[in-house]
Amino acid sequence: MDVKALFLAGLFVTLGDMKAIVFYASLFPVFIAISALTLPDIAIILFVIVATVGGVKLAYAFTATKVVAISKGLGGGNQSRLASGTLIVGARVPI
Repeated sequence: MDVKALFLAGLFVTLGDMKAIVFYASLFPVFIAISALTLPDIAIILFVIVATVGGVKLAYAFTATKVVAISKGLGGGNQSRLASGTLIVGARVPI
């Protein structure tokens, strides 16, 4: 499969993360007086949201494509899958 297609698929999946959308939407009225919003305010808020949340998710998607490329370069066999699985489990273990 094409790396660009994988990158875009990962990007759109992470941008559609419903948990993040609900979290940010639930906190939004706490910080912003919704009744006082004007059209320029809404444009600025949308820009900030897309830049921050989208930027982080874009970094995740970019990193994932690099990991896939490195894994394929290493042969993509059981050793690389075992190493990545070990890293995922190790990241969860509390210190």
